[in-house]
Amino acid sequence: MASIFNRNGVNSTNPNVNNKTFRNTTLRKLSGRGYDFKDSVISNSEAIGSIENEIGWQDNNNMLRYGYDNNNMDQLYDFSYSDIYSKKNIPFFDETYPGRIEQIRKYAMQDEIEMVLDTLTDEIVVYNTDRYFAQVDFESDPNMKDEFSEIINENLNDNFKKIYNLFGFKNENTAWHFVKKFLIDGYLAYEIIWDNSNTNIIGFKELDPISLTPKIYEDGTRGWVQYPLDAVKKRELTDAQVIFLSYSAINNENRVSYTERLIRSFNLLRIMEQSRIIWAVVNSSYKTKFVIPVGGKSKQMAKQTLGSLMQSYRENVDFDTESGELKINGKSMMPFSKEYWIPEGDQGTPQIENIGNEGPDLSDTESLKYFVDKLIQVSKVPRNRFIKEESPTFESSAEGYTREEIYFSRFVDRLRGKIQEILIRPVVLQTKRDIKELADDPLFESKVNLSWARYDIFEKLKETELLQNELDLISTAKDSLVDMDAEGNEIRFFSSEFLVRKFLTSLTESDLKLNRKLKAKEDKQMEDAQAGQEEDDGGMGF
Repeated sequence: MASIFNRNGVNSTNPNVNNKTFRNTTLRKLSGRGYDFKDSVISNSEAIGSIENEIGWQDNNNMLRYGYDNNNMDQLYDFSYSDIYSKKNIPFFDETYPGRIEQIRKYAMQDEIEMVLDTLTDEIVVYNTDRYFAQVDFESDPNMKDEFSEIINENLNDNFKKIYNLFGFKNENTAWHFVKKFLIDGYLAYEIIWDNSNTNIIGFKELDPISLTPKIYEDGTRGWVQYPLDAVKKRELTDAQVIFLSYSAINNENRVSYTERLIRSFNLLRIMEQSRIIWAVVNSSYKTKFVIPVGGKSKQMAKQTLGSLMQSYRENVDFDTESGELKINGKSMMPFSKEYWIPEGDQGTPQIENIGNEGPDLSDTESLKYFVDKLIQVSKVPRNRFIKEESPTFESSAEGYTREEIYFSRFVDRLRGKIQEILIRPVVLQTKRDIKELADDPLFESKVNLSWARYDIFEKLKETELLQNELDLISTAKDSLVDMDAEGNEIRFFSSEFLVRKFLTSLTESDLKLNRKLKAKEDKQMEDAQAGQEEDDGGMGF
């Protein structure tokens, strides 16, 4: 069905209805998340936030630089929103970002850095047998009715599958390249495209993150302005229309992306490699020196002869860091031997001698290993991912799960926490649109998470052994401390539920609730079975 709105946003069947106005009245309300910004936190704040101070909102000239009317101090709310609610870095406010990102992208093409990025991306994006790298997980409120919780769960899962397919994540390369791009650029932004009735999400469009700046609309809802300095390109979007991911938090001196942390160590390693390569090339040729008398030439003529010889013998060694190509005097072919012809005075005699090629022992790679280790260290990727011969042998026990692996697992989880909004945000918005009771619930989004697929066998073994140790501890504590009642009967001191809540840390509240529900169901089935057995026994006259 063709859209009822034309390219200017005007309803073709009713010219008085504008698409933009229609969207604002629905999507802005959906994006409010239950907060009244202007009448609460922002309007009651008296201090100047870090972004407000950086932008210099009180400076009219600076306001004009960011495309705002110098008489419209209401834009203070926009910057306040960034300080209070947006804990992400906003590249629009960083004048150095365009130049930095071009440099970062060039470094990301270098072999060593690309290998780190590929390895880390492989760890983050792991597909299960159903071609999903994650599943939606909902932590229901204990006070919520089971029936309503089941409705929400079903709706969330249906919307997750729909959003997952709209992004094209069933194709493994799509999600993999998305994550790698985030690790390089540090930012990703998408427009959430709704249908004409603003009821269903129908697609996504990638946006340039640097073109977006936050905004608070007159009705107190959040939003974004795209290209605020360009009158032609300027667009106003509600919060329900934008997904914005940021590697770094708020505007400060942090690195804008993961790749940026690798640059210094990579440059030091490359310098060491180049110095050894150039030294080896320059000293690998067999050199011969000739001393030739020049006879009775004048001093000026001798200088000219010497200058000509110097020009002939000078070598220009050029190493291309990107391609790895080495050129000597503009030629890629390295000469095997070199001859040096040097003039001498009247009384000299011809001399021929070989020039030694003293230099470092090129078989010694300890200095290179140091800088390789530094690069691996700052990457936070375990060394055994790169140095295969040093990988530990597989052990079917969590004892082989090194502390380095634990730190890396936590780092991957933090990165996944930054990335998961690309799926959670549209899924939550669509669910709130489907279930009206959730539209004004500000805590609903915090209860929705992604459960990521993993292939780390050590992680699973660690969780299994941890669970077994916790169960052993609970069993021991439950049986070890016993009291006596007034009648002399033994009674256990510890409550089973207390021990579970205290020591069985791997179980969440939703897990405990589900266990109680299933246990009650099993107890009911057992009671029914016993009742049926008693009826059968009674019918047979026992």
